[in-house]
Amino acid sequence: MTVPSQAPETSGAVARHQIQEIALHTYDAQLAQGAAQPLPTDVAVEGVDEFLTTISATTVPWPFKPATIDLHTTEGLSWRLTLNADGVRCDDLAADAEPGDMAMWGAASDLVLSFYERVPFDVLETTGDTEPLEQLAGWDPNA
Repeated sequence: MTVPSQAPETSGAVARHQIQEIALHTYDAQLAQGAAQPLPTDVAVEGVDEFLTTISATTVPWPFKPATIDLHTTEGLSWRLTLNADGVRCDDLAADAEPGDMAMWGAASDLVLSFYERVPFDVLETTGDTEPLEQLAGWDPNA
């Protein structure tokens, strides 16, 4: 079964994704030369949002215990992933929200690079139960 995309179907969404691909390929080329640099801040912040809202989000029911994962960038932005029977949803994290089951902090560049398995998640500061993150990383909603 193929899950319908949660990504907006606009030329802007395509351009946004292409910028992310270019940034990751540039990082890979720099890494191959032994001189990897963090992603540019504005590109990385957009990359966190794009990954969470278009790649992680799905309406396929979460098959594990419901959970919330809060993600915070050192640049000052925060998101909440909600994993439950309605699927995986991403929203901006309200400043007055109760803490989630797990939280991650780091530079937006490190978040993006960890999402795409360029750097390990342990470069990020985490608190709480990491099991939902491990389940999410290994879960294929199309299976």
